Amino acid sequence: MERLFPLVLLTLVCTFPCLAEEKGQLTLSDGGRPIMAYNAAFVPSPIADAPWYGRSGFIHPVYSPKGRAVTGAFPEDHPHQHGLMFAWTSAEYEGQRVDFWNSQKKQAKIEHVETIKADDDSIKVKLRHAITAGKHKGLAVLHETWALTRVEHETLNVFDLVSVQRCATDKPLKLRKYHYGAMCVRGPASWSNGDAMLTSDGKNQAEGNHTRPNWVALFGKVDGETAGIAAMSHPDNFRGPQPARLHEKMSYFCFAPMILDAFEIKPGKPYVSRFRFVAYDGKPDAKQLEAIWQDYADTHDDAQAKRGSE
Repeated sequence: MERLFPLVLLTLVCTFPCLAEEKGQLTLSDGGRPIMAYNAAFVPSPIADAPWYGRSGFIHPVYSPKGRAVTGAFPEDHPHQHGLMFAWTSAEYEGQRVDFWNSQKKQAKIEHVETIKADDDSIKVKLRHAITAGKHKGLAVLHETWALTRVEHETLNVFDLVSVQRCATDKPLKLRKYHYGAMCVRGPASWSNGDAMLTSDGKNQAEGNHTRPNWVALFGKVDGETAGIAAMSHPDNFRGPQPARLHEKMSYFCFAPMILDAFEIKPGKPYVSRFRFVAYDGKPDAKQLEAIWQDYADTHDDAQAKRGSE
């Protein structure tokens, strides 16, 4: 069983300009134009008396083709939400309840531990999910890798994320039935108006909660102009099409398979998730997004797309 050790920032091997390295970020880019940034370095909490909100191992910002940031991090209403993040909310390890999502509970944390590869077109990193309280304090229970890849597109910013989560011990991590968690997309706080989402089924923020869409688009005003981000869950994902939690007021949604029922991540059976993200200017073009989805759905990687849980 691995216990936590102090996080050492590694030298980042990256062909993107040094500014990205100085900020502790790894960046996918297209001809020098940034598409998204992965935060390898620890980002401190903006709230001095609440340091537990600080973290590493998340994506923010994601940029539209015109350079507008279409994700939010540390929003005042929910400072534990960070751009694109993957966190289980209602987990259980050896009888101990663990919440990796709500940082304020101080039960667990997710952190970046290693950069395997980083250049303009692809990034591969390792993360760790660890318990920080109770009888298992200091124990890492999941090791995770993210493979981030830029996808060529003439007009949009598109990239893929493959997450592989493996048990760090010889015991399973149980995911209890719950109404949110897992792969999250958080938009800017200014988009929290209750009418800023569109699903592949044509549903809005109020209608689409806990439905099972192929993709969800989030959008709003940035510097006076509309821009947004869509997230697509690959059909090979566990329980695909996965249920989506669409918050009725805030600018966030997540693909959350445990909405349907509890399950486990078991030793020796990696939990693999694949997602495609599309950043755009203007309002979402459903026909265009559907075409991108169909192209994505037709791609399969038998080695990585196997479901890792029963």
